Formats: sequence, structure tokens, C-alpha cells
Amino acid sequence: MEINASRARLKEIPVEQIDRNPENPRLRLRQSELLELLESIRLYGIQVPISVYKEGQRYVLIDGERRWRCSKKLNKKTIPALIQGKPSPLENLLLMFNIHALREQWDLLTIALKLPHLIELLGRELGRQPADRELCDRTGLGLGILRRCKLLMELPEEYKRELLLELEKPKAARKVTEDLFIEMERALRTVERAMPQVIHEDKNVVRRILLQKYKNNVIKNVVHFRKIGKNARAGRVEADEGKARRVLGRLFQENSFGIEEAYVSSVSDAYSERDLLTRVNSLADRLEGYGPGEVEQTLVKPLRRLLSEIRRLLEEE
Repeated sequence: MEINASRARLKEIPVEQIDRNPENPRLRLRQSELLELLESIRLYGIQVPISVYKEGQRYVLIDGERRWRCSKKLNKKTIPALIQGKPSPLENLLLMFNIHALREQWDLLTIALKLPHLIELLGRELGRQPADRELCDRTGLGLGILRRCKLLMELPEEYKRELLLELEKPKAARKVTEDLFIEMERALRTVERAMPQVIHEDKNVVRRILLQKYKNNVIKNVVHFRKIGKNARAGRVEADEGKARRVLGRLFQENSFGIEEAYVSSVSDAYSERDLLTRVNSLADRLEGYGPGEVEQTLVKPLRRLLSEIRRLLEEE
């Protein structure tokens, strides 16, 4: 979606008559970027006009919030602006997504908080629930980003509030992150599909327990949550599903039992065997393409070693 600049008019307008766009999903502006822009405007002025639309006797920002904020800090009386026609609520929200989402990296939660309103407005226009591909086409978001945001969008409000507070902190000081909740939600959804009986209590109880284990360093890494899904899909690697189910039940209780321990004590060996089998079959397929004497010299020694190990293993059996 593009701003139609052909009918816009350029004008110097009073800085104090401009309001922030209420549909702008971005919750915070990075201080380092603001300081750099502030110095640039101090030295060279506004090089690119902001975009606004008229709302009564005032103006609402479409594009250029950082330039506007810096101009206020520098006590500038006016700012060059392209004045557009007033967009519809849906057009306004889509403008915010398309202008900003492709230009810089937003915190995913900022998008997630606006998505329900966008889905509602777009649903009214279409007369049905918009598909993910339609949302991507209209907003400029990638499908992967959209799906990650939807996981955050569906979180209980208490966790959204906690994330908002964390986003106010410097990155180095954050313990709870968007990635943590995204990985946890993916894992719990996999458990619900593969072993629904494991989460027999309120799902939120399990969330709180896992979150507290992460904060207490019982769960040491965000990516470890992916191993919960592997436990739940134990049947795919012919592991003991009953044992995997019991291990997950223990993991979802208040104790010092972590994800790594759960994985190692139930399905780790089965996944390792599957990975080894995949590699062996891949190697066998590649070797089929060689004839006698066609193997490169650099491969001869490693292949002889592999042959020796294979003979040893077969003799042990």
C-alpha cells in the first residue's frame, strides 16, 4: 500500500498543531536513533517532509514521528509537511503497517497488539475472516513474522503486560522476551495436539510454571523449549510414548526438573538414532553414484575408517 502523494500539498505547518497517529503500533522510539536524528536536524534542518492528514483544526501524523518529535525538542515552530486526504480507519492502520514495518525492526509485541483491530476492520471489508496470506499482502509483513505475532496476540493479558514492562528496559537487562513466549507457545501447542492429556490443568498454570523455571534458570535457554515438542512427538521416532508423557507431566509441575533433563531421560537416544540413520542413508545414496576407482583421494582414508567402524559394530552384534 502506498501513500498517494500526487494529490498531497506541501506546506509549513505548526509543530504544536500535530498529533501522534493513534493507530501507530510502535510503542517506543530508540533513544540512540533519536539523538542521531536530532543532531542531523539541528545541523541541516528537515530534509524530508513529514506526512499528515487534517483532522478538524489539527493534523495527524501518517509518516515522520521521529522528525516531528525531534523538531519539538529543538523548539521549532513549523515543520514541512505533505498534507494528505484523511484515510478511512482501515486505510490508516494499513498505512502505519506498510510505512513502518518494512522500514525498521519493530518489537513484535507492538504488531501483535494492533493485529486484532486490523483483523476486525479487514474482516468487515471482506465480509469474512481474512486469511494469513491476505494479511501479509495488505500489511507488508512476512508470513513468518505474522504467525509469530499471532502467538503473542493470543497470550493472556498478564503476559502481554509483563512483556511491555520488559520492553522498557535496555536489551541487556531483559530476562523475559518475545522469543521466550513464542517458543513456549509453539511447544505447548505441539503438546496439545500430540499429547492433549498431559496438559490436564489450566494451560495458564503450565505457562506460569515454565516461565518461573526459566526465570530461576532451571530452563537455561529459550531454544530448549523446542525439545518439549520433540518429547510430545515421541511416537515419530518410535520412542516410549508412555515414558515421554510421564516426563512431560513431571516437567509441568513445580520442581527443579528442567527441559534438558526431560529430553535426555526420554527421547534423546531415539532422535539421535533417527538422525544417524538419515545420515547413513544419505551417504549410501551419494556413494551409489561412484564407480570403482572414481572416489577422490581425499575421501579414501575417511571411507576406510568408516568401513572399519561399520565392521566393528556388525561384529559386536
